[in-house]
Amino acid sequence: MTKEKSDFPRRGDRTVYGGTTIKSERERYSAQTPKQKWNFNLKGNLPKLKMLLGVLAVLLLIIIYALFFRKNGTEVFVGDKSVGILEGRSVTAEHITETIEAQLAGIAGSSVQLNERISAEGVRVSSSRKKDVCTMEYLLPKIRGMVTYKIDAAIITVDGGRAAILATQEQAQAVLDGLQEPYLPDEGVNATVGFVENVGIVHDYVDSEEVLTQAQAQAYLLTTTTVTKSYTIQSGDSLSLIARKFDTTMEMIVSLNDGMAVQTPIRAGELIYVPEEKPMLSVKTVEVQVYTTVEPKTYEYRYDSAQPSAYQKVIQQGRAGQKESTIQITRINGFVDEEKEVSKNILVEPVPEIIVIGTQ
Repeated sequence: MTKEKSDFPRRGDRTVYGGTTIKSERERYSAQTPKQKWNFNLKGNLPKLKMLLGVLAVLLLIIIYALFFRKNGTEVFVGDKSVGILEGRSVTAEHITETIEAQLAGIAGSSVQLNERISAEGVRVSSSRKKDVCTMEYLLPKIRGMVTYKIDAAIITVDGGRAAILATQEQAQAVLDGLQEPYLPDEGVNATVGFVENVGIVHDYVDSEEVLTQAQAQAYLLTTTTVTKSYTIQSGDSLSLIARKFDTTMEMIVSLNDGMAVQTPIRAGELIYVPEEKPMLSVKTVEVQVYTTVEPKTYEYRYDSAQPSAYQKVIQQGRAGQKESTIQITRINGFVDEEKEVSKNILVEPVPEIIVIGTQ
């Protein structure tokens, strides 16, 4: 019994069918070399390793960009001159331009256009440029002090040419009203007030330095230039009287008239040239007045051959009539330039006076 047991091969020495020795589980596990075990794990984790390396590379690039290349500021220029650097990239040149124009419009009282171009560029704020970083509150006044601008102005024109430039339409109209005010008719008088010249107000963008105050514009429009005009000599005129009338000298009048001397006699009805100080703008008033006046009687003559030539007899007494006349009076700068009857209405017909005259 014991012998049989000893003849039976141990489990580790047994062979399976076909002659292969059966080994224990421990021996089989230990038979796997370290190299075989590592190759097994590497092949399974290679995709994950590649992904990890890719993520690390991207993070490294982001860090390098953030440290050395990322633009974290906005440099502002007026023309080609740098004004300062703002933190961040949110502010645009358009926003700065609109803000400056709005502020200047508030000061000027009218919309404006900048002459200089404002631009903004993204920059990397390095340690050497941190001194240039500023706030918008500091930047805006600095830009306002650097730029020039055109203003949407109201331009008073005289006969098509520019005469005076005001900031607003209201200021321009106030200047023209101020020039007319001294010549306004009394209350209740039917009259129109205007200018001799063709006067208008147009709008255009002009340099802000050209804009005048109301007082400056009014004074400029009242400046005069010397012009030559013709004058018909009236009864009772003398050369000295004409000189005083036109605030000049007799010598000046003589110099404007060929062949004339101070001693040259003048006659009523003659035409001479005289100097006149003409303002840039002349106020013209046209006043209409209605008068009740006398319509004079007329005379009718009849001839009688049977009566001697010395014979004269009134056979019908004449009588003046009455009329309502509409008179138009034109004044230039307060002086009467023309007075004429524009219409009349006969209220009482005049009666003609008939006179018989002998012809024998």
